Amino acid sequence: MTTIADVAKLAGVSVATVSRTLHGSTRVDPRTRERVVAAAAELHYVASPTATSLASGRTNVVAVVAPMMSRWFFASIVTTIEQALREHGYHTLLIVLGDRPGQEQERLQPEMFVKRVDGILWLNVATTPEETALLERLALPMVCVGAAIDGAPTVLIDDRQAARLAVEHLLGLGHRDIAYLGTAVESTAHMSTPAARVEAFRDSLRAAGLPVHEEWVLDIDWTAAAAAAAIEPVLRGIPRPSAVLAASDEMAIGVLGTARRLGLRVPEDLSVIGIDDHTFAGVLGLSTVRQDVPAQGRAAVTMLLEAMNAEDLDGDPVSRIELATSLVPRDTTAPPP
Repeated sequence: MTTIADVAKLAGVSVATVSRTLHGSTRVDPRTRERVVAAAAELHYVASPTATSLASGRTNVVAVVAPMMSRWFFASIVTTIEQALREHGYHTLLIVLGDRPGQEQERLQPEMFVKRVDGILWLNVATTPEETALLERLALPMVCVGAAIDGAPTVLIDDRQAARLAVEHLLGLGHRDIAYLGTAVESTAHMSTPAARVEAFRDSLRAAGLPVHEEWVLDIDWTAAAAAAAIEPVLRGIPRPSAVLAASDEMAIGVLGTARRLGLRVPEDLSVIGIDDHTFAGVLGLSTVRQDVPAQGRAAVTMLLEAMNAEDLDGDPVSRIELATSLVPRDTTAPPP
């Protein structure tokens, strides 16, 4: 039976280097990593998870905590995270706190983490004081994506800037009567993104000297179906907005469906813009503000591996990465009629 010592001998490195390499340390020289991985493959070496855990005190498992999985953002970033962790020899324990209609958000419990995971990736979930205290007691390496927790490294975009880019695009085209979809309703109240985006929408209009039509600022679930239903009375009304900003592309897609059904031409009669650059946005020609979701996932994994292998680092690990957003104007925005 092949041992870790056999791999070390073939690769010409120490047993400790083999261990660090196969446990995803970011401080192993790439050429050394290639030799170790090649040697392990040649010898068909597979570490026993149980033995490795007992010897190292590690589980090689990372908890990924998400508020829901029914939204494109979370499905996309979790897929990227799982792939990146697997490339470094880690498995994923997914903890979804929402996505259960009619039920309250699940709360964190110590047994979700203790002796089960080596670290936590926290995806845009706002914590209660009790949950923050629990995470502090666990003292596990943790990286946040989106909603930050005091003291934890964070990967994020500027949600306010994303909304500002969308509003400024519409204002630059000449729009003055703009509706907004996607404030913080019950299903998204535990996320920080909705509040930041709607605040930026209001602030941008006021800075331009324009009124905020609060009857056009809609509290809805962040789905295409909810957006399609909610925007219909607004688009049937007199007056009606000349443009709609949806806080996500999924909601913007719902607006496009309703506009088509009502006989409104987009963008001749109504401009529509979203935020995200959803997979379907390019296909539908949807104007949007792009965020690079896979890049956020990869950056979060890198930061967490650094935190879990802090003894290998020279100096302090990176504590914050802010990724840029960018306007992607397509076919659904134009000057108002």
